[in-house]
Amino acid sequence: MENQMQAWIKTIRQLFSPETLTHLAQETGFIQRKRALTAEAFLTLCAWGDGSLAQQSLQRLCTSLTLRHDCSLSSEGLNQRFTERAVAFLREVFFLLLQRQRPLLWSTIQTYRTCFTRLRILDSTSFLVPADYGEDYRGSVSSGAKIQFEYDLLSGACLQLCVQSANDSDARFAYHAQHTILPNDLCIRDLGFFSVAALAEIDAHGAYYITRLRSDMKVYIKENSRWKEWDWESLGNQLEEGESVEMEHVYIGHERLYIPRLIFRRLTEEEWQKRMAYVRKKEKRKGKALARQTLEQKKYHILLTNLPQESFDGQQVYELYSLRWQIELLFKEWKSVFDLAKVKKMKKERFECHIYGTLIAILVTQTFLFQARTYWQQKEGIQISERKALDVLQSYWQQLLLRLSKEEISLSSLLLLLRKHGRKDRRKGKETALDLLMKLDIY
Repeated sequence: MENQMQAWIKTIRQLFSPETLTHLAQETGFIQRKRALTAEAFLTLCAWGDGSLAQQSLQRLCTSLTLRHDCSLSSEGLNQRFTERAVAFLREVFFLLLQRQRPLLWSTIQTYRTCFTRLRILDSTSFLVPADYGEDYRGSVSSGAKIQFEYDLLSGACLQLCVQSANDSDARFAYHAQHTILPNDLCIRDLGFFSVAALAEIDAHGAYYITRLRSDMKVYIKENSRWKEWDWESLGNQLEEGESVEMEHVYIGHERLYIPRLIFRRLTEEEWQKRMAYVRKKEKRKGKALARQTLEQKKYHILLTNLPQESFDGQQVYELYSLRWQIELLFKEWKSVFDLAKVKKMKKERFECHIYGTLIAILVTQTFLFQARTYWQQKEGIQISERKALDVLQSYWQQLLLRLSKEEISLSSLLLLLRKHGRKDRRKGKETALDLLMKLDIY
């Protein structure tokens, strides 16, 4: 694993070398002649400058350039450098980095349970942006941006990433990303990505899915060549809190898509109160109350899956679906540690430089973190907390990965720092994602 970490560091140093960055800047038209602001200095400012590019004043950003790169620019001079070509340059750096990350991480996968090629988790995160960005960033209430993100929980590899308007359809994105699915992938999806066509495509690729059932989607049972609509309310009233029942061979929607398994569980009172608190918060934000049938269905957890029952029983399917929460934790870290969603009023191109610069920093850091976490798990059985580790890496990873300081920290020293200060707290009775993967004999 140390060899893989060194390989990732080498990859970053090669891609972020002054020669490579200058070549990319010239290809994208960001740099057309020799200027005081180099491609390396601009990338440093956008990806790992002193504070968020979207929060700091132009004056402070200019000061940072002077101190770090001996580059003297006026505030207006720097503002004029945030152009569509600058965005194209950072986007190119990000996608080149992404291309080099995937094969590196896939090559580090050990022997996982053979029924899964990858454990794919897809979700999106949205945030408000200045209203004058117009049609490029439309939202349901105000202007907003959305990041679609899918990654493999087993390898840590980023599979899909796209920056969109906040009101772009999640389900449409999921459907158009179906071509990347491989046989024996497991796709875990939230309600926003629910699509009958997408489920059919996943099954056609020889892959697996676990998804919640959308409240407006009808379920049918075929009895004696006749279709009968499933009465979930009557069944739910017969269940005790926390009790579940499984139905096999059901059909959903007008298309009558065949679903091998439907797992129906009544929430406990504690789970119900937590869900309703979230629902009320969402209703308040959108200014729209949910329909009675939708609220009633929220008392239950309804999962659809094509996983074979002999491999995973109903409880294990719920445990697998609970791993979807890991992507929510990632989004929380993106916003709290990297200030992704903190955007003050600025020109649109500067905002987009902030987005791609931050995504570069996230990809570099979390790829290294995944490898370090795997290293300590395999070496000593120690689990590393992503949040704690990110706090450690914020102070040291620039020196290790980018050689921006004369006092370069070694890989072994950084690993020991993560071991000492990044251990995951163990909560009594609470299983971590890694605990679940090991219990299910996947990791």
